[in-house]
Formats: sequence, structure tokens, C-alpha cells
Amino acid sequence: MKAAYNALLNSGYQLSPGAFQLLKESQNPESLVSSLLEHLKSLEKKPLVIERSHLEPLLSRGLPVKAPAAIKQPPLHSIQIISGSEGGYIEGTIHDFRRYFMDRFNRLKEMLKSRADMRDAVTPSSMPEVSKHTKVKVIGMVSSKKEFKNGGAVIELEDDVDTIRVSFRGDELKKKVSRVMLDEVICVFGTTSNGKTVFAEDVVWPDVPPKIRSSRVRENVYVVLTSDLHIGSKLFMRQQFESFLKWLRGEDMGAPQKEISDNVRYLIIAGDVVDGVGVYPNQEDELLIKDLNKQYEEAAHYLSMVPDHIKIIIIPGNHDASRPPLPCPPIYRDFAAPLYSLKNVIMLGDPAVVNIEGLTFLLTHGKSLDDVIPALPDCNFKEPQKAMVELLRSRHLAPIYGEKTSLAPEPRDSLIIDPVPDVFHAGHVHVWGISEYRGILAVNSGTWQRQTSYQLSMGIEPAPGVVPLINLSNFKVTTLNFL
Repeated sequence: MKAAYNALLNSGYQLSPGAFQLLKESQNPESLVSSLLEHLKSLEKKPLVIERSHLEPLLSRGLPVKAPAAIKQPPLHSIQIISGSEGGYIEGTIHDFRRYFMDRFNRLKEMLKSRADMRDAVTPSSMPEVSKHTKVKVIGMVSSKKEFKNGGAVIELEDDVDTIRVSFRGDELKKKVSRVMLDEVICVFGTTSNGKTVFAEDVVWPDVPPKIRSSRVRENVYVVLTSDLHIGSKLFMRQQFESFLKWLRGEDMGAPQKEISDNVRYLIIAGDVVDGVGVYPNQEDELLIKDLNKQYEEAAHYLSMVPDHIKIIIIPGNHDASRPPLPCPPIYRDFAAPLYSLKNVIMLGDPAVVNIEGLTFLLTHGKSLDDVIPALPDCNFKEPQKAMVELLRSRHLAPIYGEKTSLAPEPRDSLIIDPVPDVFHAGHVHVWGISEYRGILAVNSGTWQRQTSYQLSMGIEPAPGVVPLINLSNFKVTTLNFL
């Protein structure tokens, strides 16, 4: 029943109480919904709400019930790489950027229009010519935003041809417009009398559909999430990290902890394996190892202590040897050859999507949090998971262009969140935090570095030495504190 309801919801339909009851009483709700969705594809005018009358013909006329397609699952204790940026060569011309943003706009527009209540939405260049108040739904990319002291606001929405103004009034809309970020794609519901200005009544984001997880794992299998080791820094917490490695090896612990440690099969490191060189002002004063190659040699020395049965997945961070703009290729082999030589290490780009035991993990370092957190009124650096949830709502890992997060204009925008993950893992801000949104776990995994002078000057207080881990059999998240 949950799978059937989720299929309808993901397709943009609502379910009336009567239809819900009929679906609940049917012998195979999932097959019935599959046949219904197949039938609805042929209708020119599709309903917003599924009623009993839509389901009853399928049952009374004996129409064939199409069984849902079987999903080929990877074997247990397996990892499958779905995507991981390779960072292709880009010239960075105006044409490249236009193509990049058009890909973002068109794909997010289609996500919005997949909802039943937005199928008739238009874009700014296709606004109707009207002379009286007319209800409209407009999908566009946010090109500007102005908020006024009286509580009102004006944003501009654009497509590749035209721009319209959207005016916001009222406390409820004030709260929503404060959440709007530049360069994200949204849909505005409202009225217009000239086709050039819309008076907003609501705003909707692409958002992620509710996720119903179904783990195939019956025994306890754990994924450990961490990031921001910063090996090579004088402030790297060596003793605490060595205690963590001992825990992974099952040394010096009681039976309950050893049972968990023995069942860890995956370790994911979301960037900043090393501290790098020349990343922030006067960094050399805080470096213990000032040679980048030797920093990676030291990192490989530590990670070689991880038991061979644990797969280690590593993506780059802004301190690692990789290109700065997103998406980033894997850490360059020329600098990190010792890491590549470890048999249980998998090196991927940022972002990366991996399937672990049938569950989808979205991995990114989290550089865009530097831009997103200051732009959102209810977000702060002490609770990075809140901003991660907002990225899920935007369906994009770095919606804001032109601030601290540089973007490479590749032909396809790989920062769009698609597919929808079960786990969204990031780091970068050096503060751990965990949240659940629509069945998706958003986890920021903190750091292994004490506060740097640069962080002190920026008012950033890290929360180091805390490690989140997920039990894949029940999706329960626990944390280990090595301070």
C-alpha cells in the first residue's frame, strides 16, 4: 500500500478518501496503481485528484493489471557507482554558461511540471496576453530579488527569452519569499492583468518526493560517514583519529561496541582528506606537513590501518588536489598516488551518487553551504543539516551562482539532485548535524581538525571528533564521540 501511494504521489496525483479506501481493500494495490498510471498517460486532460471512479473501471471491466517492473538489485555487501564527476575540459565561454543554465532550467522545469497541479504552468516568454485579472502559474529562474521594509518583496523570473516581475505581499508570503534564492528554479502561483507583472499567491520549489525506504539488508550492516580530516595540519586531531581507527579494527572495546565495529562494511569520506597548501591566508603557519604529496602519503598511512573488508569511498574537498569549480574530478592521482594504491579505496568526484546495498547515497563536500546558509533566514553554521534540507527542496547542490562557490559550465548540470537519494552526505562546515526530510537522511559529518585561526576570525566554531554511522538494516543513525 505504501509503494502504491508513493507511486501516485511521485507522479503528481492526490488521492481522495474514497479512492484511498478502495485501493486499501484491493488485493494488489501496487499493480492496480501501475495500471491506472498507464491508463492516465493516454488521457489528454488528466485529473488532479484520483477518485473512486478512476479505479473502479479497472476492477469491474477486468482490464489487465500491469505488474510493476522488477528492479534489479545489486547483491548484498555490494557497492555500485551510479555517477561521479570526471570534470571534463571546459573553455568557460558565454555559450558554455548559457548552455549550462538552460540545462538546469529545462530539467528543473520538467520536475515541476510533472506535478498534476502544474502541468499548465507557463514560462515568462509564454505568458498569456490578458486585459483583466487572470490566474497564472509561472516557472522561471530567479534573476533578482528585492525585499522591502514594509514586508513586501519583488523578484524577477526569467527564461532564455523574457523576464517577468513577481510582487509579494503579506506575512505568509514574506516568509516564503525570504526562502527564495537567486538562480534557483521555482513556480509562482498568482494573478496578472497585463502578462508582465504577477501578484503572487504561492511559491513552489521542485522539491524531492516522499521517499519510502525498503532495505534488503536483514542483518546489521553499518556505513560510517566522516569528512574533513585535514591531515598535514598542526590542528589535525591525530590521537582522536587513531582512536577511531582502533575502533574500526575492533580493538580495546566492550562486546556491544565490538558487535557494531565488526559489522562496519563502508567508510565514506566527504572531502578534505588533507589540509592542502595555500588554501587560506597564513595557512603555512598552521601546517605540520608543508608538502602536498607528503600530506597524501600520511593520509594513505592512516587509511591503510582500516580493515580490508571495509570499502573506503573518497570524494574531494576544497583543500584537496582537485579543480576548484564544481563539479570536481576525483583527487588528482599525481598527488594522491598512495591513496589510489590502497585496494579497498574508491576515488570519486564531487558530487557522486553510489548505490550501497540497494540504497542511494548522494555525496558532496558541501562547498555551496558557504553561500546557502547566509542566504536563508532560518539556517546557520551550527546546524548545517538545515541548509542541506533546503538544497533538497531546491533539487540542486549549488543553486546560487557568482558567490563563493564557483561552477564549471559543463553541458549537463550534474549538480541537479537526480536521482532522489536515501542519504545525503556532506561536510565542509566542520560541524556535524543530522536531519530527516521526507524519508531522506541529511547528514553532515563534522571534522577531525581543531579551530584554525581563519575559522576563529570568521566566527566558526567546529564540533570535531563525532562520527555518524547508519545501520542499513533499520536505517537508525547513531553517533560516536572520540573526544
